[in-house]
Amino acid sequence: MHKIGIFIPCYNVQNSIRAVLEGFSLQTMASIDAIVAIDNCSQDNTLTILKDIQSSSVIGKRLVILSNSKNYGLGGSQKIAYRFFMEQGFTHFMIVHGDNQGDGEEIAKGFLKILNKRPDIDIVIASRFSKDSHNAQYDPMRIVGNLLFNFLTFVCTGHQMSDSGAAILLIRTEVLRRVPFMELTNSFQFNPQLNILFYNLRDLKIMEVPMTWRDSKDKSNITAFNYCSTLLKILL
Repeated sequence: MHKIGIFIPCYNVQNSIRAVLEGFSLQTMASIDAIVAIDNCSQDNTLTILKDIQSSSVIGKRLVILSNSKNYGLGGSQKIAYRFFMEQGFTHFMIVHGDNQGDGEEIAKGFLKILNKRPDIDIVIASRFSKDSHNAQYDPMRIVGNLLFNFLTFVCTGHQMSDSGAAILLIRTEVLRRVPFMELTNSFQFNPQLNILFYNLRDLKIMEVPMTWRDSKDKSNITAFNYCSTLLKILL
């Protein structure tokens, strides 16, 4: 039996979080035991909207809200979520972002379909840049930057990925006991680091799947120069 969760990191996503949560179908939610939304000390109405959904929406019955006392960064929020799923006995969980850059229902439905067909799978990575992915509504400069880091990741680590910075994942929770994720950065470079650790475990069953990706209605919290320079230092 699977116990499956969805993790949604939230920071200043008041314009999109309702669409993400209320976009999940009843069919999808029938396979989900909990949605864990972590508000990373948002400066807008994100937390208020989350609480409203929790108290007034059908989806709210499955919604667990964790509110950070300070901004721990995207990586820091993921560490909190990972430990939650491990401690609560979840067999799998998926990550869907609160800024609605990817369709949450489409992502969750696809992950569940794969898990149903391949119950032995360890990691499923939703790639923004695989052959069949759709990213025409995504910033062209960010596409170029990500493809550059795909190449640099291959040069520095030997791991060839179509999306080395992918943060939309389905993870078998038990796998996390084999990677020192608590020692990784708390910042936006957490997922590129984590993906390298996953690929270092040669026996893991890892699958990449295409996805649709677009720019968000909410302002990006990533400063491109700082992100790129820090990630380059990490890779080197």
